[in-house]
Amino acid sequence: MTHYSNIPLVRVVIPVITGIIVFKQTQYFFSLSQAAGLMIIFFLMTVVIEKYLQQNFNYRFAFGLNLMFFFVFVGHLLAQGRFEKIEPSHFSNQTLDNSYLRIQLTEPVSEKTNTYQIIGRVTHILTNDSLKKVKGRLIAYFEKDSLAASLSYGDIVFLENNTQEVRPPQNPNTFNFKNFLSNQNIFHQTYRRSGQWYKTLENEGHPLVSLAHSMRTKALETLEANDIKGREFAVASALLLGYRDYLDEDLQREFAGAGAMHILCVSGLHVGIIFLVLNLLLSFMKRLPYGRILKTFTIIFLIWFYAAITGFSPSVLRASTMFSFVAIGQSFSRSTNIYNTLAASALFLILLDPFIIYRIGFQLSYIAVISIVWLQPLFYRQLYFKTRLLDYAWGIITVSFAAQLGTGPLALYYFNQFPNYFLLTNLAVIPLTGLIIKAGIFFFMVSPIQLLSLITGKILSFLIFILHNAVKLIEGLPGSVAYNVFIGFHETLFIFGIIILGGLYWIYARKKYAFFILTMGLILTGSLSVRNIQNQKQKRMVVYHIPGGTGIDFFSGRNCYFMACEKTLADQRSLSFHVEENRLQKGIKDKHTLSLAMNNDSFKTDNLFKTGAFIHFAGLNLKILTESNILPEKDKDEFTDLKFEEFDIDFVIISGNPQISIENINKLYPSAKVIIDHSNNFFQTRRWVEECDSLGVECWSVRHHGAFELAVN
Repeated sequence: MTHYSNIPLVRVVIPVITGIIVFKQTQYFFSLSQAAGLMIIFFLMTVVIEKYLQQNFNYRFAFGLNLMFFFVFVGHLLAQGRFEKIEPSHFSNQTLDNSYLRIQLTEPVSEKTNTYQIIGRVTHILTNDSLKKVKGRLIAYFEKDSLAASLSYGDIVFLENNTQEVRPPQNPNTFNFKNFLSNQNIFHQTYRRSGQWYKTLENEGHPLVSLAHSMRTKALETLEANDIKGREFAVASALLLGYRDYLDEDLQREFAGAGAMHILCVSGLHVGIIFLVLNLLLSFMKRLPYGRILKTFTIIFLIWFYAAITGFSPSVLRASTMFSFVAIGQSFSRSTNIYNTLAASALFLILLDPFIIYRIGFQLSYIAVISIVWLQPLFYRQLYFKTRLLDYAWGIITVSFAAQLGTGPLALYYFNQFPNYFLLTNLAVIPLTGLIIKAGIFFFMVSPIQLLSLITGKILSFLIFILHNAVKLIEGLPGSVAYNVFIGFHETLFIFGIIILGGLYWIYARKKYAFFILTMGLILTGSLSVRNIQNQKQKRMVVYHIPGGTGIDFFSGRNCYFMACEKTLADQRSLSFHVEENRLQKGIKDKHTLSLAMNNDSFKTDNLFKTGAFIHFAGLNLKILTESNILPEKDKDEFTDLKFEEFDIDFVIISGNPQISIENINKLYPSAKVIIDHSNNFFQTRRWVEECDSLGVECWSVRHHGAFELAVN
């Protein structure tokens, strides 16, 4: 076991990461004078510690503590310096009327369902008489047309300087796209129809990156030209080149369900296999003068050449950086430590982009490698096989188990599912992936020779066919995936703590580690139990923000009663995105769906009663007003034929653009609060909101404020 004092770079990278997290959480910006003052304080503290405390053994920790806080401060400054939004030169901080943004595309155009997505850097703001230099990144969505499809990395486009800040999540517990983009220094977005933006003939992309993208395009064309088609082509493009646009939902579901999704993201596994192959093929170089150094640089060059073929995707850049440092570390033979090497590569990436620590790929990559380096040897030594094939299989099992043990809690936290047959999957997938990558390398090497490329293409296609069917078979087994598993952030930390302490106990067999494991296990169990009790007792109503639709959840314990319009019920993908995550976090087990179109139907349980447009839930009385259930334009005294008028209505939910006025609603239900859901059009919603303001009626517009959520006592 490596002692903490022998891994100085780990002792640097951890406080630097801590400093970045502190900045992200506090959003505190040090002024130049404050930063300079703290630098002086750290320097003076170092002098004082060195002169007066370092000689006393009891105070030797002071130097390390001071240095740790210094690196936390450095991490904070590093993140602050890369947070572009606050800089005066950021395009959003420029107030110029009738101006245009000049945008350079920093990534290839990405095709979405209804639009083309571009990500670019704003370089200038153009006005009638000037071109002002600015900075900042932007995400834009263009209406689908041939001009948008022709965009490529480095192209220059102009569009009107009229963008919006990325909105925070509009529904409870949904994916925070705003936070995701802010970690990439993107804070604004816009949508443009055809004719509302302009493409120039300029291209300012970096020549090396442009070459990389053209190489990947050429590689994709080479695959297709050699009769690799359909799903084999989709898997080959993802597995070999990191291009996932051809993967359909069924393919992604099959690979995710079998626990093999990682092979479709060119990352550490792929670069690791290439590294091992190159390490073996170039082993003869050690016998040459300066052979070790020559071999190292050749491996690094070829790894980065492969990164270029994949278009320098972020996951490949991470993996290539990591294995470049590993190659450099190996060139020094025994004088390096693998943890120092990993810390050096992580520190290098953090210096380039401090917010990379928030990327899921970065977290999974490093945790997987650290788990394999630390835990796999412990597992591997437990059994010994004389047969080479069994020993190889045992090696795969121990690597898979170590990696899954490290990444499993994080995968549960982010994706809420766990592949139960991951060991079986990896026994099939890892050898096949190795063969496919090696066959892919050979395929691209011989691609200029037509006959050889066709033969190799057939072999490659057959191997991918076997891989896909193996994955499909495993995914189809009963209980292949544990779905809808929710753990909170602090619970994830406790699980990691138990795993780390378990590893330490295995190595050192000290009672204190067993005590800490037991303590953390009890805290984790208590946390899960408390949340379960809270979920059992909950009474909650949520009117969701579903674009163009209506969706209302009534939570009673672990039961959910969902009322929605036909449009919402027909779009299961939208429903899953906007609704399911909240239900998962609230521990919902049983779901009941009711259509708002069935106004005359009645529904009754112990917790909820619905008849027509009237709903009684947990002491609340609600009325849902739709086009088919509008209020008559009469005085309040004439409402004699309406049912349940003897009840005080707490909430009126307006849905589907009914032709009604707030004044009439207020006459009939004077104490009711008005909720306007997203199925109502923009102008009608605005009119109702203004009418509520003028009448003093409490109002909530889902379109403007996001979902309405109420916990009922």
